[in-house]
Amino acid sequence: MTELLDDPTRGALAGFRMPAESAPHERTLIAFPCREELWKGRLRDGQLAWVHVARTIAEYEPVTMLARPDDVALAEDLCAQSNVEVVAMPLDDSWLRDTAPIYVSNGRDRIALDFGFNGWGGKYLPCDADDAVPRHWTERSGDRRIEVPMVLEGGSITVDGAGTIVTTEQCLLHPNRNPAMTRAAIESTLRRSLGVERIVWLPYAIDDRDTDGHVDLVAMFIEPGRVLWQGCDD
Repeated sequence: MTELLDDPTRGALAGFRMPAESAPHERTLIAFPCREELWKGRLRDGQLAWVHVARTIAEYEPVTMLARPDDVALAEDLCAQSNVEVVAMPLDDSWLRDTAPIYVSNGRDRIALDFGFNGWGGKYLPCDADDAVPRHWTERSGDRRIEVPMVLEGGSITVDGAGTIVTTEQCLLHPNRNPAMTRAAIESTLRRSLGVERIVWLPYAIDDRDTDGHVDLVAMFIEPGRVLWQGCDD
């Protein structure tokens, strides 16, 4: 059953909050590279790099590698003899940080939030398969899923797990994401869905044509209320 944030289930998220990136978790999700035009003849190099990362993480925790059905056999061969599970799933690209569900928890239960995804403002199309990743994943995992009527990529936000979120005006207020939403509406949606109270807006991240200024390019929380910041003088 599909649940919507704006229907009577909105109260279902009371007490739930997006945890910090450093919080304990069960596993890592990663997607097998598949969009050939982005790799300019070096797709296999990208696949090998992704597999190296997946196998390294798998030394410490379980890893699930999502792969297009036609790529499953290759991904399984490259990930052989490691704690990496390969799962067939339709994909357009390999950036699950932006397209996978965003989980919130109340300390006991968890809910998968399904935000909209439009190919980073329509720059990389088609993106229908990536937009459907949260639905396909939760159908497999059995996690409860709530659709949030707003375009949001995971890399465009960072939270401390204690009620504060940092993001950028450059991305979230860009007209190619949610042109019908005001800043106040976006803030309200973030608060209701992610369980945050304080929203810190940076004017921009960097001059990034792909993501329109994802905050994860320049900042991340290292503990509640403390941010590691990257910058340059020029």
